[in-house]
Amino acid sequence: MASEQTQDIPSTETPAQEETQAEAPAITWDLIKTYFLPVDIKCMSKRFDLSDKDDVADNAAKIYLRTKNKQMPKQMPPWTQENPDPAHPLWTDQMCANFKAWMDAGFP
Repeated sequence: MASEQTQDIPSTETPAQEETQAEAPAITWDLIKTYFLPVDIKCMSKRFDLSDKDDVADNAAKIYLRTKNKQMPKQMPPWTQENPDPAHPLWTDQMCANFKAWMDAGFP
């Protein structure tokens, strides 16, 4: 009786590639809406509603560019864009990346 041998085929992917391919948590409105503080919502209310998913999605490109370029959230004196209010910080690079991922995913 011939014995069957199974051969383990090694992965051609590096650990970094395998890690990258691991399913990342989806970025949804539930996370994105936490980026907008009540003061932001009030300040922008004449232009659009930052508490409304559809309004944010409709204006996402503008919001993304302004946050990525550190032009939003707008700082009020005595604070400046270069020296932001610790209670009203500029978005981190990760927040910007999450917002872009939300845009790229079709605004889930």
